[in-house]
Amino acid sequence: MSESTSHKVSPLRPNSIALNHDATSSTFATLKAPHSVVTGSNWFNSFFHNSNFDSSSFHVCELDGALFEGCSLRGVELRNCDIEGLIVNGVRVGALMKLFQTGGLSHD
Repeated sequence: MSESTSHKVSPLRPNSIALNHDATSSTFATLKAPHSVVTGSNWFNSFFHNSNFDSSSFHVCELDGALFEGCSLRGVELRNCDIEGLIVNGVRVGALMKLFQTGGLSHD
């Protein structure tokens, strides 16, 4: 294929980038932020209502005490995160994971 007919690969272009952002105790309603990259940000005790974070990534962020209500979090993966007190739809996931990791809950 010649250079003029080949498809060039473009670098990742996120919807938005937030670096070292402090949004402590903020409220976000109907926030559309798919494909966002958030790094080193503090969203402590913030409220997110009816918001979209599809395919977004959060690196070294603080979300302690945050509430996500009616939000799209499809495909969420947590890596190396402190999930103590994490509750998903009324299920205390943090406590379940602690039981599982200490052998108090079988995965079978």
